[in-house]
Amino acid sequence: MAEDVKFFADGDIGDGVEDAAFQNGSVQGELPDFQFGVVGYGIAGGLVGCGGPAMTRLLGPYSTFAGVQGTARDFTGVAGTSVNHVGVYGQVEDIVIRVDSLHAGVLGTALTQPGVVGLSDDAPGVEGSSVNLAGVSGFSSMDAGVVGRSETVSGVLGTSDAQNGVFGICGLTGPSGPQPVPIAGVVGTSDAQHGVIGTSNGGYGVYGFSTNLVGVYGETNNPNAYAGVFNGNVHINGVFTGTDKRAVVPFPDGTQRVLHCMESPEPWFEDFGAARLKRGRTVVKLDADFAKVIKRGDYTVFLTPEGDCRGLYVRKSAASFEVRELMGGKSSVAFSYRIVGRRKDIRGHRRFAKFDMPVPPPAPRARRRAPTRAAFIAELERRARARVTPSMRRSDRKVAAMPPAILIPRRRRPPARQHRAPKMPSR
Repeated sequence: MAEDVKFFADGDIGDGVEDAAFQNGSVQGELPDFQFGVVGYGIAGGLVGCGGPAMTRLLGPYSTFAGVQGTARDFTGVAGTSVNHVGVYGQVEDIVIRVDSLHAGVLGTALTQPGVVGLSDDAPGVEGSSVNLAGVSGFSSMDAGVVGRSETVSGVLGTSDAQNGVFGICGLTGPSGPQPVPIAGVVGTSDAQHGVIGTSNGGYGVYGFSTNLVGVYGETNNPNAYAGVFNGNVHINGVFTGTDKRAVVPFPDGTQRVLHCMESPEPWFEDFGAARLKRGRTVVKLDADFAKVIKRGDYTVFLTPEGDCRGLYVRKSAASFEVRELMGGKSSVAFSYRIVGRRKDIRGHRRFAKFDMPVPPPAPRARRRAPTRAAFIAELERRARARVTPSMRRSDRKVAAMPPAILIPRRRRPPARQHRAPKMPSR
């Protein structure tokens, strides 16, 4: 019958507490006399260790059977440290990518599986922090460096207290933009490519919204370039304002020519048509749809005779107007007309109303001092304390009150060999 324990070492737990229950000889700074300090083989685990008060191992799908298992109630279960190489190395699968020059506190490698996986119910699965560089960095030669995915909220969330929440670069950085450089939740920049691209099959490719300022803002410093270009139909549900409105039409020579819009200090609709007098008079009915969008009876008719006559004048009504020849003329001259009616849907309009350009000033860059190393560590400790449980707090206080345990390698030299004289052969 197999025994639970084949070897057990019991150190002195009296007044003179021993550093280790079992220790082989070594001298600090020198290579020991052995290739391996401890070698253990077992059905459930090669080596099991417990720090602090004895406790039952925390069993699970990855800890019940393990080559090395460390557990503790108030201490670190397993710790790996290295001065010049890798503190802890983890590997899954037999053949893995090999990079000999990596140095890290924790290094995980695999061939077809993730190198490192973190899981949590109520905290980040993986969290990284750094004083001067990125908290988490990802690199890939054939795919995205960092991928975020969520089933219910944002796949990737970027926040910053003083600078841009998310900053993306394609190739080299592009122009810095207006000065002082504005700060935004998302910034994309590129020297030769597009800074930001948005696409969608069922929604908006790019959506901009602001409570008090401009939803979407474009700017260019080149007078021959455009702050915005739309290749397709454009719909504006609101007031369209511009300093100069133009139409561009193709010419027979293949060029595009500019035509300017006629402007007015009041909002009008206009319609055009042609008719002919019969014995010096005729009645022209307003287009039914045109009459629905102008104020009733508030319109002006401009006539152009297309033949010789004594002149024309108009008598208006709500739904039509009558055209007569001056001085009782009886001609049948043809004429064209232009009707200008005041818009029915716009109210409260003032002639030559003053207008303030809705362009916000660039947001000033926040001036915030970079945190010191001590302040950065203090912030990490504050965040960690904010999410620990009461049991964890009691454990931290208990460990903080314990004296430090320092293990200094020492060498217990074996006793010197006794040289005996060789036995003389008996006669």
